[in-house]
Amino acid sequence: MVHMPGTPECFVMAAQQGAPGKEASILKMKGGAGCSVPWHWHPSTENIMMVSGTAHTAIKNEKPVQLSAGSFLSVPPQHVMNFVCVRECTLFVYTDGPFAIHYVDDAGKEITSDEALKKK
Repeated sequence: MVHMPGTPECFVMAAQQGAPGKEASILKMKGGAGCSVPWHWHPSTENIMMVSGTAHTAIKNEKPVQLSAGSFLSVPPQHVMNFVCVRECTLFVYTDGPFAIHYVDDAGKEITSDEALKKK
């Protein structure tokens, strides 16, 4: 598993099927405790299947969700969300199109990955 540029350093991933930047794919991801993906959205539906650990995610204007082993969450395209591994977590992500991540600030304005991921 490797770090994908434009994502938090604490996440590593490996394509299990497909070419993530080009087509629908299945990714296996691992994040350490406290690993956080700040507010962002994806152009494709993101289906999250938790294998182990605990994570919290929030989708703008919706109730936060806790995910644990066996949990499933489907996030429609362009829904702004965040994701935090509370305990070390392993998950599979299935996308119905190319994998891309667009970060936004608290006001919902798109920002670069460097801005989103800089240490505070």
